[in-house]
Amino acid sequence: MKNKRAVIVQCRLSSTRLPGKALKVLGGKTVLSWVLNSMKKVDADRYFVATDFESYDTLAPICKENGFECFAGELDDVLKRFCDLIKKIKVSTIIRATADNPFLFYEAAQASLEEFEQHRKQKKSCAYLTFTGLPHGSGVEIIDAASLLEAAEQTDNPYDHEHVGPALYNHKENFTCEFVKAPSRFYNPELRTTIDTYSDYLRAVSIVNYLGAPNQSRKKWTPYTTEQILDACKSEFVQNPIVYVPSVTKGQGTGHLHRCLASAIATKGFVYIPKDSTLTEIDQLVNEYLQKGLDKNQLIDELPDQTFEPVIVTDCFKMSEKEAKAFYKCKKLISIDEGSDYTQNCDYLLDIIPSYDCERLPNTFDTSYIEKPVNKRNTKSLNIDKVLVCIGGEDPAGLTVPAVRSLAKVLPGAQITAIVSNLEKYRDMIQINFIGPVKNLREKIHEYDLVVTHYGLTAFEAAFAGCAVIMLATTKLHEKLAQKYDFACIPQGKIDSVKMQQALESPKLHPSLELSLEQKSLSDCIKKLSLGTRLLCPVCRTLPANPDPIISRNAGRTYRRCRSCGIVYMSFSAEEEKEYKKSYFFEDYKKQYGKTYQEDFDSIKKQCVRRIQNIKLLEQGQGSRNYLDIGCAYGPSLAAAQENDLNPFGTDISEDAVQYVKNELHFPACCSAFPDMDSEKEFGISKFDSISMWYVIEHFKDLDSVLSKVSSIIRDGGIFAFATPSGEGVSAKSNPDNFYKISPTDHFSIWEPHRAQKILGRYGFEVVKIVSTGHHPERFPSIKDSNSDKDSMKWKLVDKYSRLMQLGDTVEIYCRKRK
Repeated sequence: MKNKRAVIVQCRLSSTRLPGKALKVLGGKTVLSWVLNSMKKVDADRYFVATDFESYDTLAPICKENGFECFAGELDDVLKRFCDLIKKIKVSTIIRATADNPFLFYEAAQASLEEFEQHRKQKKSCAYLTFTGLPHGSGVEIIDAASLLEAAEQTDNPYDHEHVGPALYNHKENFTCEFVKAPSRFYNPELRTTIDTYSDYLRAVSIVNYLGAPNQSRKKWTPYTTEQILDACKSEFVQNPIVYVPSVTKGQGTGHLHRCLASAIATKGFVYIPKDSTLTEIDQLVNEYLQKGLDKNQLIDELPDQTFEPVIVTDCFKMSEKEAKAFYKCKKLISIDEGSDYTQNCDYLLDIIPSYDCERLPNTFDTSYIEKPVNKRNTKSLNIDKVLVCIGGEDPAGLTVPAVRSLAKVLPGAQITAIVSNLEKYRDMIQINFIGPVKNLREKIHEYDLVVTHYGLTAFEAAFAGCAVIMLATTKLHEKLAQKYDFACIPQGKIDSVKMQQALESPKLHPSLELSLEQKSLSDCIKKLSLGTRLLCPVCRTLPANPDPIISRNAGRTYRRCRSCGIVYMSFSAEEEKEYKKSYFFEDYKKQYGKTYQEDFDSIKKQCVRRIQNIKLLEQGQGSRNYLDIGCAYGPSLAAAQENDLNPFGTDISEDAVQYVKNELHFPACCSAFPDMDSEKEFGISKFDSISMWYVIEHFKDLDSVLSKVSSIIRDGGIFAFATPSGEGVSAKSNPDNFYKISPTDHFSIWEPHRAQKILGRYGFEVVKIVSTGHHPERFPSIKDSNSDKDSMKWKLVDKYSRLMQLGDTVEIYCRKRK
């Protein structure tokens, strides 16, 4: 009996890019099982996996479990493999899929099958049909079996025989092939769901983690719908995969790995543990966190490539130069307690463990992210009966033995316990209770009166638990850190009973940490930062081979100076983007200036009159008429332009503002996101005589396209003018970090007047006038320190000095388009 339809899934295990990918596990099921489960939803008479002879024995059980038959054929001649199966089962229509696509759109497969049969009814001939525009890996092919047999006889092209479809669609002169644009429900050509590479597999893991794995107890499960797959692929979770890179080097402790494994559980991120890692406690820690909910697929020994570009979160003590360069090329680089010389590469620096006189400032320093013990001592014990020595399982400096021997001498009646990684090494020592690494030590540390440790998480956890703490310094830096944070400390060098006794008598034995007692979630912080935006230089628009130098960091943003053009720009932001709606001009404006934009209209217009007069003077009597204000808001500059005999035109992205300009002020205006505005279409004007941006230019992430557009729509000799905060004003010069901290979150560039010509010259402009504005004597340190008032001579002198030296916090720049 001839079968009408057969689903045939093509599968082999000898892939060169990712061997055995069909057997890789997603959510407890093999990739092949995912494919077969989806394709079983397509209406067919029989269901087959077509594989090679060598793979057959491995794949046959999986096929049977999922209701598929398994057929073995040629390894390299895939076309012959399909044709042999067609001849065997005498099928008329093939629904072909490949086994590396676990997230097939089975609804699209069914729809394309119906479309194929409809084509055949209408045209009486259709050899091949597929939907175009599906995510790469989500589609199938519908093939006329008889046509494929005919095509196989006609071609000896190796490429045709390595595949299936090309034997038909590469020979359209002989066969009717239909490439149908997929219905909008399925059309998402920018997405990728296939598994061709290791990075693809990690993406698939993220999709399953996002949507949730199927019920493991059932042999069959409901595959994801199209909408579920698209939701996952477009989610920030999959678009911004997190890869944690902890220190797994012997001698650097286990705290880094602890933090990363814990955060990975909460964020469903990956933890990168290279095969050459030397930390001896990796397996033990990993097993501990696997029991807490970590999935073994979250542990990786290879970083994903740019096809699944990750957010790198380092917690690795010190990055090497090689690591810093590699991580900088990823989507974003967030570093925790980074102590290397390569922090310029980091988009964001988060310091949790206090450091001493670090030469670089972090974006955030917050001890609230130290996970504090829930179990704490009720009182500070004056008697020391129980002592814990915890120098890290590896104890690279060999401090454990001299520490416990000294403690045994000065505290002969105390019970001393020491945590070590190799118990055999200490088996002959008496009086001391040597134990292996303790699971969840943080919640058991309160049981000890005294904790002897080195600088790290354990010291702070013990202090927060109310224990007495002695810190053993391994470097001069650690001595300074202990002193800074009020820990009793035995200096670097030989440990003996005299030094131990001195430490026990120290008034700092119970450290009074002046650190935050609040408990914040590190994983929540990482989630937020992972969704932050890395920004390129708005003029040059490229990621430089070597990172641009850091100018300033604050809790929400990082600023750099472009090595090429010199502009200061926001290079990373973890802030929410502002929307320029009505609230921006009312509530937000009022918060900053004490009145709404419209309430401030007359004073803004007064400034605009002066600016328009400057433009007219610079026109040198050339009769400037058509004036365009980009970011016109509610139109004060347009009103000023009309009063000065110009023809005003405005554009803004706020629909409410544009409607006000058109309906209340009766000026021509359009709602458009510059530079997308088509001035010819909107106003019938291809070249303006003058163009302005008053406190608008800093809001553009892409200044290159903006300035190119301005240059193209202004006549030769025309004036382009803009006002913007000044990076050379008193606020920026006297307290730069505060200047950038209070800079609005939607200001993506900071202009410095003396660098303006270099930037604007690229676009054919020559700076002809610079006006320093926004003079504030009260912001000068000398006025702040003396509390001088506005009527004082000192205030007047400082105000005069500010104007003379052009130290205003805002600036107006006027330039002429070169002829």
